[in-house]
Amino acid sequence: MRQASGLALVIVIALAAPLAAQISVPKTPPPQQRAGGSITTKAPTGPAPRKPNGQPDLDGVWLRRAGINDIADLLPRGETLPYLPATLTRMSVMKAQDDPQLKCLPIATPRSEPYPFRIVETPTHIFLLTEAVHGYRQVFMDGRKHASGEDLQPSWLGHSIGRWEGNTLVVDTVGFNDQTWFDNVGHVHSDMMHVVERFTRVDLGHLNASVVVDDPGAYSRPFTLSYTAELMPNAELLEYICDNEQDASNIDAPADAAEEAVTLLRGRR
Repeated sequence: MRQASGLALVIVIALAAPLAAQISVPKTPPPQQRAGGSITTKAPTGPAPRKPNGQPDLDGVWLRRAGINDIADLLPRGETLPYLPATLTRMSVMKAQDDPQLKCLPIATPRSEPYPFRIVETPTHIFLLTEAVHGYRQVFMDGRKHASGEDLQPSWLGHSIGRWEGNTLVVDTVGFNDQTWFDNVGHVHSDMMHVVERFTRVDLGHLNASVVVDDPGAYSRPFTLSYTAELMPNAELLEYICDNEQDASNIDAPADAAEEAVTLLRGRR
């Protein structure tokens, strides 16, 4: 059974319905009892802080309140995901129990954002720490390039390098495997995926994010996802323990994306 504490468990229950409703979970205190703030706390107001060198200070615990149940909701109005036929075929046979998250495996970008995440800055690295399964990403800020060929080993969260473009942090990530889901409904990607994220702290309490996904192995063209995260003042990331999972095998329903894929495949015939 998956066990999570504090805010992580509250968000799992809220976002994974009806899937989470089929999984037994331990009781946990309501979010307002969390020391240092809760998901009901309003984001603070004021100008965005800056470091002594003049760059924006992104450090803090952030939360996207609306969660990310379906990445299609983060597309510009009127746009749809540009699936390749092979991607639809792959998704059409997926079941809810195939969700890597149910097996205690890492959660992909940007799916980790329904949980709080923290940005930590050092002179040579920026670390993106997520409450979900204690995930972390290291972003190299020392000017290095991506590895290539056999030196770039596929991984769950990829290889990230970063740079500043004015007030915006740009994170460029390659080297993914093809095992993660983008969201709760089951949208997938290939190991050819290239992600470019742009983070801009527009004021004290808000962080705008733009995520460009270029994956020629699964989608016919790049697409852009956008969301805003809010600062959780004085908050901390809570322990998230995922161990001895035994429930996923009892969930036999198709993934939501599978139903979508079947419908789209029928329409193309």
